[in-house]
Amino acid sequence: MRTGGSLGSRLAKNIGWVVGSRGVSGIISIAYLAVAARALGPAKFGVFALILTYAQMIGNLVQFQSWKGVIRYGALHLSAGRNDRLGRLFGFTCALDIGSALAGAAIALVGVPLLAPLMHWHRDEETLASAFAAVLLLTTGATPTGMLRLFDRFDIVAYCEFVGPIVRLGGALIAWALGASVAVLLWVWAIAGVAQFLVQWIAAIAATHSPIKLGIKSFKEAMRENERILPFMVQTNISNSVSMFWTQIGTLAVGAVAGPAEAGGFRFARRLSKGILRPVQPAILAIYPEMTRMVAEEDHRRLRTMVIRVSALAALLALGVVLATWIGGRQILHLLAGRQFEFAYPLLVLLMVASAIELVGFVFEPLQNAHGHSWNVLRSKLWAAAIYCALLVIMLPTLGASGAAWAAIVCALVLVAQLAYLTVKTIRGTGPETAAPEVAG
Repeated sequence: MRTGGSLGSRLAKNIGWVVGSRGVSGIISIAYLAVAARALGPAKFGVFALILTYAQMIGNLVQFQSWKGVIRYGALHLSAGRNDRLGRLFGFTCALDIGSALAGAAIALVGVPLLAPLMHWHRDEETLASAFAAVLLLTTGATPTGMLRLFDRFDIVAYCEFVGPIVRLGGALIAWALGASVAVLLWVWAIAGVAQFLVQWIAAIAATHSPIKLGIKSFKEAMRENERILPFMVQTNISNSVSMFWTQIGTLAVGAVAGPAEAGGFRFARRLSKGILRPVQPAILAIYPEMTRMVAEEDHRRLRTMVIRVSALAALLALGVVLATWIGGRQILHLLAGRQFEFAYPLLVLLMVASAIELVGFVFEPLQNAHGHSWNVLRSKLWAAAIYCALLVIMLPTLGASGAAWAAIVCALVLVAQLAYLTVKTIRGTGPETAAPEVAG
């Protein structure tokens, strides 16, 4: 079952919902961090940021990008009218989500005692980190959002994504008024995660009316029916983990070398740089399903046109945002977090440059995944991550948090240059004779 409407109207509608929802969610999330920063001050906010970053890093390491598998293989089953295979696909990705959540919670609990001395956590902070990470990781999973995107219900995805930020901001404001602590703000975050997780699953089941076939037999059949789905899921998972790696390992490395206050400033600047660009970046979530359809239908001419136009627009937007941050970044930090966080202005400018570079090449990754070239993306990110780690070791001891920010710029340049080269090769190599990805069976 395929939704109607032209490519242009469907894409515009989906991008509108995604950009609108992520834009509002990004603003609310920044407001939440601003409340936390003002309530806690640099040192305690740094402790908050380190615990949050640790939990998120474990989640990104183990969580499968199941929504990508749902869309890549689900689009083919939808076009073929195979609802039975679609149900087994949903069950397969759901099983991966459950397994990764349990594994992540276990890893987080084991890792806290090892990391605590490096992060300068006291015993109560160590206990808090363990409990928070376990709760947060048990609410991971992207199958429901993949189901909704597959059926072009980006409107429902948008409403669901409002839940977490709204609960976080409302809870943070109440906690601030009553005298917020690190523990209270972290538990507000955890409760928001649980609420959004439940809402997404309820919405996905109610809106798609699709069966979710679980069990060992269905799992094995899904692997047979969806050619190379497990390697695809593993590679996209590692690829996403590496994408977040330089954000999260950078914060933890700064905390270990320069202390919690510097880590808090780095985390706030990094989150702000991502938040300012967030209304633009999520267009990838709407573009990816369309790219998958065009590859399946061998519509290579429109695919090339989309890549060129989107890349040019992204470059113009990235340049404008960097200039605006350079001019008004200090005032933005003062307005949001207070004068005590103005020390993060150089970090904000540098990290905004890194985010802008990533934005310029944001269309390259979905193009590779749509063609089934997930290994190309993973290999590029692994090279960039290796360079980033080497630069952290060299630059952090002498430059502190600024060294981590400069390393992020170099890492972004290396990644985008590799993906741009691969994209040119892919576009030149596609033509009427190129076969679309197939599904086994």
